[in-house]
Amino acid sequence: MDKIAQALRAVLTEIQAMPEPQQPRVTDRKEFALLLSGIATCRKAPGIPVHMGYENLYRCQDDKDAEELKAHLFRLYGIHDRESLEEACMKQYTSGKEYEQFMTFWCGAPLFDLKELGEEGRMAFEERIDRASMFRPYLEERGFYAWDINERIGLGRKAFACGMITEEEFFGIFDYQIAKAQVFYHSFKEYAISCICGAVYFVPENNEEDMLSFLDINANLVRHLLEEGGAWYRNAWYVPDEREWVQLLPHNGGCIVSKQIEEGRAIGYMYRDEDTSDKWPDTGWRFFAGDETDEYVNNPGHASIWSLNTVCNLYPDILGYVEAGGGSAFGRNSKGQWERER
Repeated sequence: MDKIAQALRAVLTEIQAMPEPQQPRVTDRKEFALLLSGIATCRKAPGIPVHMGYENLYRCQDDKDAEELKAHLFRLYGIHDRESLEEACMKQYTSGKEYEQFMTFWCGAPLFDLKELGEEGRMAFEERIDRASMFRPYLEERGFYAWDINERIGLGRKAFACGMITEEEFFGIFDYQIAKAQVFYHSFKEYAISCICGAVYFVPENNEEDMLSFLDINANLVRHLLEEGGAWYRNAWYVPDEREWVQLLPHNGGCIVSKQIEEGRAIGYMYRDEDTSDKWPDTGWRFFAGDETDEYVNNPGHASIWSLNTVCNLYPDILGYVEAGGGSAFGRNSKGQWERER
């Protein structure tokens, strides 16, 4: 994997150094959804003889093209209607979910005990987490979500192009992906880095040559999108007028948050109570800036009840820790990194 790591480091360093536009064009929500499929949209597909573009949803030019594209989607993904499209998106592009699981192990708050897996399952999991660790220094909590978002919206665009879904259905299905992109990314460069890492991780077999080849293909597409005049270069990252919230957790329990956090300070210390109340859905998590005095903390007026999902939306770097057991506590070190304190 040394060759992969070196090639990846060179590509990501190049991307980070690419010039930024002085006055990028402001995009609306619908255009932004299409831009998020930038890499997938660059690929050719049967029935789509031209680039689909990013300003409007593309529709096949005639019935022959539409039928050719329908056959392609069914042959590769089993997609033939809205329901099968959503099933294919969930089944095919889940590398973001896998990365979430890996984070819990890297953070010392594992989602499950590896001993629960059979030998074959444990070996497969250890192989995947070892491969994913190569990308962690570049991604941290941002993970492979961008790759999944890109590919899912790309499939949706093809389904619309051949008439399987309406425009209203398209934006209804993928609105969640637009909002999720806002949680983890703040620029097309960040998004591009996640896409490239996700693409290399996505290669089914742990084959170095295949991984290098797919890295090269997707790096070239990203260069095209980010270079001067490219779609990601000339268009600004979309920011909604009001904060959007997405469901990042399978539950929506409550937690207690210091007023210091509510007033805009970052979380610097967090712990989970060993005993939580059975009278309301308390996750046991408590979040603080980290320098509050005992007197401050003991004043009930200096705390608020939030949903844990809200905290994760605002501070996604805690996602890998939320499954830590009762009695766990974490604080930031001098580098701003989380460390387990108990």
